[in-house]
Amino acid sequence: MSGFDIDVTIRMLLEDFHTTVLPAHASRLVNRDLSLGAIDAPEAGNLVKVIVGMRRSGKTYRLFQEILRLEEEGISENRICYFNFDDDRLRPYPSDAIDRVLEIFFELNPIAREQGAYLFFDEVQDVPGWDITARRIVDTEKATMFVTGSSSRLLSSDVATEFRGRSVTYELLPFSFRERVRCDDIGIRGESPLGKVEVSKAKSAWRSYLVQGGFPASMGRSDDERVSLLQSYVQMTVARDAIERHRFSNPSFVANLARIAVSSSGRDFSISRIDGWGKSLGYSPGRAAIAEMVDALEDAHLVFGVFQFTHSVHRLRKGGYKLYAVDPGAMIAMAPATTDGLTRALETAVYLELRRRFAVRRLSSISMLKLASGREVDFVVGDEAFGQAYELYQVCYSMRDDATRKREFAALEEAMQRFGLDCGWVITMDEEGDFAREAGTVHVVPAWKWALQGAR
Repeated sequence: MSGFDIDVTIRMLLEDFHTTVLPAHASRLVNRDLSLGAIDAPEAGNLVKVIVGMRRSGKTYRLFQEILRLEEEGISENRICYFNFDDDRLRPYPSDAIDRVLEIFFELNPIAREQGAYLFFDEVQDVPGWDITARRIVDTEKATMFVTGSSSRLLSSDVATEFRGRSVTYELLPFSFRERVRCDDIGIRGESPLGKVEVSKAKSAWRSYLVQGGFPASMGRSDDERVSLLQSYVQMTVARDAIERHRFSNPSFVANLARIAVSSSGRDFSISRIDGWGKSLGYSPGRAAIAEMVDALEDAHLVFGVFQFTHSVHRLRKGGYKLYAVDPGAMIAMAPATTDGLTRALETAVYLELRRRFAVRRLSSISMLKLASGREVDFVVGDEAFGQAYELYQVCYSMRDDATRKREFAALEEAMQRFGLDCGWVITMDEEGDFAREAGTVHVVPAWKWALQGAR
């Protein structure tokens, strides 16, 4: 596409946003719990706010939420620039793509340059030099900038040195259970105590959430439509954000690896086992290449690795670790029917809720733990650098069996004694109670109630 044609497309997209795009979506917005803090007044030197997350997880709507917030505060739409770079009409991106967008916006709205602009750039990760351009803009223009992307490399070493320290990053996952309940508007309050009717609704909604997940567009669809849609999300993410971005030469192997990784959410994951599986089919790229592929899937926010709690700054994949899918519904959609499907969906949902609450506070703050006795704790929230755990979580579908209860309690008590903690948590489907043990108190909480409560 010629430079002239791209400019025409940019102008059309800018002009259509406030007249067509935002009004069409405003009534469908569901307020997300992810807070982006106060919106800075436009001035040179502002930090850029970066939202990362898998495609279709709601990043665009989260930007719309901020735009509507500005308009409610009386900011003129002529000072608000929204632009989505994930548009095939713009490819291949010219090296000055962001500059062109900004200059055409200022040409259409000169008041924005004079009084200060609010810039919302969506899916910028594939635009050449976006980070250097963003740094220059916030250094030289009266501007407040938000950007989104579907790659964790927006906050990694791939980002230019000039941009580091000039941004603050937020991770957006698909709907949490609280957000799903809010979207469905089924009459459940987030605060306790709930009445009997609300409890029944909450239990039913939680079971549905484990199967259907939290991708906004998957809600209200038939089972077949939902499964097909979620599978297409995974396939698109693998194609666009793993294979294409990392230029893997064996796309079919990457696609199969992604299917295994997502569908095996919550199970022990082994690169050696994947290597053996590939060899049994007559082809494996080798363990080092497989590790790079897993990194690419994590980079795309399709799965997340949970490693053993360790003092080491190097989180080696040689030891046992697990991968968790970005959404329990995606896990169910990609997995064959198994007897442990709902159990692993429960564990996946608990991990994701912990990630919402804690992972943003310190990198790699959620781990798993194998104790000296051989017992295991599902999730340790803590500071590995200092070897200190702050909270301990077990996930157990049901503890009605005495042996199961003893096993879960014993692991928590051993970990509580190791870290000097006076309590631990077991997240279940239905059971509830506080149990005084020698090491401290074990709180047993139904997952639906724990998830509704949000961060404590």
